[in-house]
Amino acid sequence: MDFFPPIVDDPYRFGQIAAANALSDIYAMGGAPLTAMNLVGFPKDLDLGVLQCILAGGMSKIEESGAQLCGGHSVEDAEPKYGLSVTGFVEQEKVARNLGARPGDALVLTKPVGFGILTTAVKRSLVTEDEIEDAIASATRLNRAAAEAMDGIGVSAATDVTGYGLAGHLSEVTRASGVGAVVRLGEVPLLDRAAELASSGCYPGGLKTNRAYLGDYVTLDGATEEQALPVFDPQTSGGLLVAVPQNNCQAYLAALEERGASGWTVGEIVRGEGIRVTS
Repeated sequence: MDFFPPIVDDPYRFGQIAAANALSDIYAMGGAPLTAMNLVGFPKDLDLGVLQCILAGGMSKIEESGAQLCGGHSVEDAEPKYGLSVTGFVEQEKVARNLGARPGDALVLTKPVGFGILTTAVKRSLVTEDEIEDAIASATRLNRAAAEAMDGIGVSAATDVTGYGLAGHLSEVTRASGVGAVVRLGEVPLLDRAAELASSGCYPGGLKTNRAYLGDYVTLDGATEEQALPVFDPQTSGGLLVAVPQNNCQAYLAALEERGASGWTVGEIVRGEGIRVTS
C-alpha cells in the first residue's frame, strides 16, 4: 500500500506514477498483482475532472499489470493524494526477499536514478516537465518485466528503489543479509541532467536525510560527496535492485532485454559490512 501527493502537474501522469509505484512492491518480491484498491484524498473545492484524470492514469497501469480493480476508499483532504492497496501472488519457491544476498553476487539495477533531483528542479522552475519527459516516462514504467525476468534465474535478493534511494535500499539488503557491498558510481545509470543539477545544489531534502541516516555505513573511495549525491536521491517508482549470482548475471540481463527492459550491473556483494562507493 502506498499513496502520496502529486509530484508532477499532469494529473493523468501523476495517477500512472502513483499506481506504478504501489504495484512495485509486488514486483520486488517476484510476484504478480491480482487486485488493487484506489486510495484517494481530495479537496472538496477542486474540480472533480482532476480526480477523474488521476484515476484514469492509475487505471491504465492497473490494467497493464493484469490486476483487477476492486473498489477503493476516499477521504476529504487539503491536497490531492492518490495510490493503491495491492494484493499479489507468487509461488513460495520463487519469492524474492530483501535478504539472502551472498558475497560474489552482482548487483543489477533496472532503472536510472535521479528522479527526486529532477522533480525538485521542476518545483524550483529550473526545468520544465517537458524537459524531464524521459524521467517521467521511466517513473510510469512498471517493474513487471524486471520481475518476470527473475523467474528461473535464481536471484539471491531483490528490492525496489524508492524513498530511501539506491544506497538506502541496498543497506536494507546488506544489513539483513549480513554482508557488505561495493557500488561503482561510474556504472550507476543517471537520468539526464541529474548529476549536473545535484552538483549545483538542486536536490530534495530527503536526499540529505538519507545521507545523514546512513552516516559511516556508506564510505566513499575515490568519489566525492558531490559526485555521490544521486545514490542517496529518493526515488518514486524506481527500478528493482537485484542481487544475482555472478554466473547468472548475464542470463538476467538477457532476460531483461528480451522483455524490452534495461539492466545495469552497478556493483557487487562482498564480505564484511557497510557499503563502499567507488568512482
